[in-house]
Amino acid sequence: MYLKGIAISCHPPVLIPEVGGGREHEAEKTIRGLRDLSLKVAEIKPEVIVCITPHGNVFRDGVAVVYEQQMKGDLKQFGNDSYSLEKDCDMGLLDELNMSFAKNQCHTIFLNQTTADEYKIELNIDHGVLVPLYFIEKYYKNYKIVHITIGELSLIELYEMGTVIREAIEARGKEAMILVSADLSHCLKDEGPYAFNPMGALFDENIITGIEQKNYYSILTIPPQVYQPAGQCGLRPIIMGLGAIDGYDTEAEVFSYEGPFGVGYMAAYIELKEEPIPSLIDRYDEERMLSYKERRTNEGPFVALARATINTWAQRGRKLNFAHYKKQNKIDPKALEELENQQAGVFVSIHKHGELRGCIGTTGPVTENIAQEIIRNAIEASAYDPRFLPIEEPELRDLEISVDVLGAPERVTSLAELDAKKYGVIVEKGLNRGLLLPDLEGVNTPEEQIAIAKKKAGLLESDTDIIMHRFQVERHL
Repeated sequence: MYLKGIAISCHPPVLIPEVGGGREHEAEKTIRGLRDLSLKVAEIKPEVIVCITPHGNVFRDGVAVVYEQQMKGDLKQFGNDSYSLEKDCDMGLLDELNMSFAKNQCHTIFLNQTTADEYKIELNIDHGVLVPLYFIEKYYKNYKIVHITIGELSLIELYEMGTVIREAIEARGKEAMILVSADLSHCLKDEGPYAFNPMGALFDENIITGIEQKNYYSILTIPPQVYQPAGQCGLRPIIMGLGAIDGYDTEAEVFSYEGPFGVGYMAAYIELKEEPIPSLIDRYDEERMLSYKERRTNEGPFVALARATINTWAQRGRKLNFAHYKKQNKIDPKALEELENQQAGVFVSIHKHGELRGCIGTTGPVTENIAQEIIRNAIEASAYDPRFLPIEEPELRDLEISVDVLGAPERVTSLAELDAKKYGVIVEKGLNRGLLLPDLEGVNTPEEQIAIAKKKAGLLESDTDIIMHRFQVERHL
């Protein structure tokens, strides 16, 4: 095989003496680990290094690939004017990637200088790539690069794109290595970049153990409740790199791990062998189907109606006919009476793999009944939330849906009358209005509620002359 393996490297600029100014000595273990990793690269002598970084031009809806003959990078933003690097790009592999991504209908954008000018972005080698290459260049220089930046896609989408990268490497026919740039949790200490969070150490342990034990499935399926509070930047690049070795046996070694500045630094190498093993994608798909069936079995009539609406819109491009729907589905009489004969504001929230995928609602009724309110807002949340692309048919089995039926708002005059778990809030000033639902993950106090609601309303945090209302919801899961 032309793909030899995956080098996983942290990327703190402080490790470079001209930037660290002596602080690099606090991370000697990491420096030794990066030296060992670099010697491994020099031993293999890849003709091309495919760099996957979290710090290039990150797009919400796709992976960015630089399509240029050469790339340059420096560390001026970190106070070092002396170090820069210029590398040729492997245009043949870039062409293979372009064809393979298109064939597999992957969400990607290939950036040349023209498109970069349109987006008003730079096409530099970012520090996520530059720092690992700084160490590699000490021992080996004779390689070209491909520069790929992860997108804010789901973990399984990035994993599957990793398999496409391997396909392109094999079609190119040049010996290659994938360089995954990945810092782990930034929440290991209060003095780190973010406040301490116990999930930080748990996340790092999951990554390290998963690599050492070759249990890559445990990394692919890390729950959002762990990786989101961990404040990491490395999970998506690691997942994408692991996808490139899917279906093959490996040998793995973690050269070093430490967290001297409150950030988890790891250096590791995974060698790809040619012995085939079962694909993790097949296992994931089996568990995905079981999870989908369980959700469908347990969800109530309000959520079932929202899901049927989303499915109908994504698959057929038309609005669900409720009269036809209720004839085909047995609906609890009490729920049916509420759906058909009551009016209320409704929010439909959609999550995918634990992350928000769409949320739209009405603070008061705008249709004839709750059923039509759900249908209206399910379509809006799935297709017209401006923060996301419309939901597509392949995503439908991954969706987790909730429906909040809003009670009448009550005017309040102080934070003492609010409860972040019990009440949602509405903040108004003039024509500006912002609403936040109750009992949201990560929102624990009325102060946090008001701050977020002000932001949604386009108000300043310092604005005090606001009108506040509270409301309760009937949440359907």
